[in-house]
Amino acid sequence: MKKISLALLPAFVLTAMTQTQAAEAFDPNGQYLLGDWNGKRTELAAQGVKFDANIAADVAYLADGGRDEGNDPTVASQFWLGSTFDMEKLAGWEGVTIRAAVSTRQGQSTTVDDLQGEVPQLANVQANFGRGNQKTRLSELSIEKNFKDQGVSVKVGRLGLGMDFNVMACDFQSTAFCAAQMGKWQGNIWMNTPVAQWGGRVKYQVTPEVFTQVGVYEYNPENALERHGWNLDTDNADGLTIPVEVVWQPKSFVNGLPGSYRVGGIYNTADDLKNQKDIANTSDAKNRTFGGWLAVEQQLTSTGSGKQGLHSFANFTWHDRTTNKVDNSQQIGVKYIGLFDSQPNDILGLGVNRVHVNDRVTNPAFNASAEYNIELNYSHYPTKWLMLRPNIQYVINPGATNNVDDALVLGLSSKVVF
Repeated sequence: MKKISLALLPAFVLTAMTQTQAAEAFDPNGQYLLGDWNGKRTELAAQGVKFDANIAADVAYLADGGRDEGNDPTVASQFWLGSTFDMEKLAGWEGVTIRAAVSTRQGQSTTVDDLQGEVPQLANVQANFGRGNQKTRLSELSIEKNFKDQGVSVKVGRLGLGMDFNVMACDFQSTAFCAAQMGKWQGNIWMNTPVAQWGGRVKYQVTPEVFTQVGVYEYNPENALERHGWNLDTDNADGLTIPVEVVWQPKSFVNGLPGSYRVGGIYNTADDLKNQKDIANTSDAKNRTFGGWLAVEQQLTSTGSGKQGLHSFANFTWHDRTTNKVDNSQQIGVKYIGLFDSQPNDILGLGVNRVHVNDRVTNPAFNASAEYNIELNYSHYPTKWLMLRPNIQYVINPGATNNVDDALVLGLSSKVVF
């Protein structure tokens, strides 16, 4: 019962936050659970101040297989609170935007507690469990300047790499289909939100449909530690992570419908990469590593207006075999948005992911060449501010080992936008 009690956290937060705004709370036609604050929210947005607050929770139950099936479900949650300041409206600073965000994660993991065996599952069946778990941290503090006439944008501050690079939609519960995949399969150097590091990126809009960007980020493995969520110094920095990406976003491509195509790579200059201990003959490659990706999202059909219809997605990654235990991954899937006309925002999703372990890994626990993750889900939006996502996941060779039975996981994600 201790585990499942965390599921009550969203209700406690909701109750506390709605006491002073009960008059506009729970409007089924509104954008936010807390409403428009008697018009104050719209007024502030017009002046250049926007707020972003939500809580998301992932419930998972190991129904069959894994290491310890049939235990109580676990809950992993994340609370996010952010603000965006349009400084052009607020202070006359042309093209300048400031963003700040704080996050906190709580809960347990079915992957950690019940599913994995002698080696960790490479993915995680709950996307809201991971870096920064159990702690509050500063997830973004940035300033961005747009030079509109030149088509150039510059952003600097405390950032997660996946905010700008290898970006993908997150309509699944498993991390195998959620957010920048480089942060999962080469996570020793690529740190996604909620972890932030000092860095910056320069973006150049080549044409209305094509842009290219390059970033430079501090590589500091201690940023991921729970106790360093608010530490802004660079005392333990060990080199730089440098991503480069080209993005094509056609407005009319397959069947005259929009898509997004990203190709990119990273280079890291670290002197000491922490996960080399299981890889043979790494003495010649301790001061660099690299990786690359191709990410695709393409709408295939349209049955109504805008997004309704069949969408496809794919994400492929490649990694330095000398320094990384995963050397490649493949992810493909489809989503149908608006399967029923009465629910135009609902999403039926199916994704399949393969994560291949480097054959230079010497740890005998990795006795299968790859882990496979499959998820089928339905994202239901009864209102614009509430999402419920029942899902079924199947994990083959958890942790790339056949010493643990394949796992059947029943899940339920939820999200409330305040």
